[in-house]
Amino acid sequence: MKYGGYTGKFLTVDLSTGAIATWDTPDEMAEQYLGGRGFIAKILYDRLAPKIDPLGPENVIVFATGPATGTLVPTAGRISIGAKSPLTGTISASYMGGHFGGTLKYAGYDGIIITGVSPKPVTLVIDDDEVTLRDAAGIWGKDTKEAQDILREELGEGFELGAIGPAGENLSPISTFMHVQRAAGRGGVGAVFGSKKLKAVAVRGTGGITVGTPADEFIAGCREMHDIIMANPVRPAFRFAGTTGMLPVVNSICGLPYMNHQDDQVPDVQPIHNETIYKYVNKIESCAGCNVFCGAVVEFDRNGEHYRTERLDHESTWALGPNCGTVDLPAIMEANMLCDYLGLDTMSSGGAISWAMEMTQRGLLTKEDTDGLDFSFGNADVLAPALRKMAAREGFGDTLALGSRGAARKVGKGEEYAMQVKGLEMSAYAVRAFTGMGLSFATTSRGADHNKAFTVAAEFLGVLGNYDRFSLEGKAHLVKMMQDSTAIIDSLIMCMFTVDLGIGIDLYAKCAALPTGMKFTEEDVYTVGERINTLERLFNMNEGFTRADDNLPARFAEEAAPSDPDKHKLDVTSVMDEYYEEREYNAEGVPTPALLARLGL
Repeated sequence: MKYGGYTGKFLTVDLSTGAIATWDTPDEMAEQYLGGRGFIAKILYDRLAPKIDPLGPENVIVFATGPATGTLVPTAGRISIGAKSPLTGTISASYMGGHFGGTLKYAGYDGIIITGVSPKPVTLVIDDDEVTLRDAAGIWGKDTKEAQDILREELGEGFELGAIGPAGENLSPISTFMHVQRAAGRGGVGAVFGSKKLKAVAVRGTGGITVGTPADEFIAGCREMHDIIMANPVRPAFRFAGTTGMLPVVNSICGLPYMNHQDDQVPDVQPIHNETIYKYVNKIESCAGCNVFCGAVVEFDRNGEHYRTERLDHESTWALGPNCGTVDLPAIMEANMLCDYLGLDTMSSGGAISWAMEMTQRGLLTKEDTDGLDFSFGNADVLAPALRKMAAREGFGDTLALGSRGAARKVGKGEEYAMQVKGLEMSAYAVRAFTGMGLSFATTSRGADHNKAFTVAAEFLGVLGNYDRFSLEGKAHLVKMMQDSTAIIDSLIMCMFTVDLGIGIDLYAKCAALPTGMKFTEEDVYTVGERINTLERLFNMNEGFTRADDNLPARFAEEAAPSDPDKHKLDVTSVMDEYYEEREYNAEGVPTPALLARLGL
């Protein structure tokens, strides 16, 4: 391969036949899509026929690193895992931190392409160029922690591990793939692993990465990025609070959804304040190659039991807490830990439970419907038993395991109370308070993903501009530009938090150029990002998605948040024509021939 930062090959695994081979990473794919999310978009678009069953043998799992992965570029320890989503039916790529991504590169692979269905449960073991499919009967049925602990003991030192839990084995479309307690979390990729009988992946790599820039120039460029992050005052805040530092701030401005997005302010967030959470911290930790250190291990007691687990993040705290009407921190930490061990997405799990709570509040579900469980808002004690039932697909848990929209459709009522877009549950930023987030939720390819254009940075934090957070003026342009630049972050792959840490478009371009040796400019950032977003749009169109799917739940256009003194509402359809014009789509949201020609699609 003519560019640095890549190993030049993907590992290919056919689970049906057991055939293991390699596929050369095309130079053209690197030039046009860079890595990570871009590689996944290209590979899935090329290989998947429209309308396949996401849980059928035709679906493909793609692990993809980026050119920065495993290098000295700071925060580049991540890996992307993609497939057609069983939750949404859209193209979907999730991002997992930790130490898995760089280790896969050191083993000699830019990624893994997994096809077919194994006749029995297996673990994929990659030990440099020795690749085997190992019988996983002994860990099938184990939770993600047990499975990884057993594999670590059996395989020995140096392996980075990931596994699905019972939720993935039982094909829940809100299930995850977990690397320790780092999740490829959204869209149900765990169920795709389960459908293929692929319980776990283990990788050990002892090689290196050749970069396309002279060593002294490469090291100096990485040092510049490192120093920018170290000097930013936000970095120590991330270290202290993780991502939860925004919770009290956003709540104070009526921007934190409460009780299934019925309101946008929690009466009291002190019990889940970042300062309260920090009291439980045992030690600070980080992903590979990261100088931010926003991870932490916590210890806590609940109901006579002592637990040691990962610190909560912003979204999980909210989804299992305020969104369900509770701020019981030990109960939320226990629920978060259970989601990780059972292999459930915290955000979609919280969204499904909060849907059941609103249905209960409105008299549309009773204890008779819910196996005797009390789904009243604020009942923190229902979280753990509900999650266990969801992972096992038992009783009412089988309904909630479908996500909020799937649950509503199964019971035949209440879809208007499912707070989702394209089937993916919404996240912890009130769209009536951050209208750019609302427009991005409505239009991004995988549904309501807050990390596809974090407009709060421009609407509130003042990092990328100074936009009126309640107005839609200028938001079509802002969302389009941020969606395109975010695609590059997801393809390098770097951490999304670098947006808050002083890394701008010019530096993302530099982070692409340093490892590859490509002449990568700020304009290239937007062009490559635009190409990725457009290809994802084409994938979804082939699946039958239309303009009608680019919308939010009706609640936000019809109801103001009770705690908002100015009674803001949000109807994103009012600027959809403007957004489509920014994207060079026609009035139906279809990319124009001129756009496709310009992007070489």
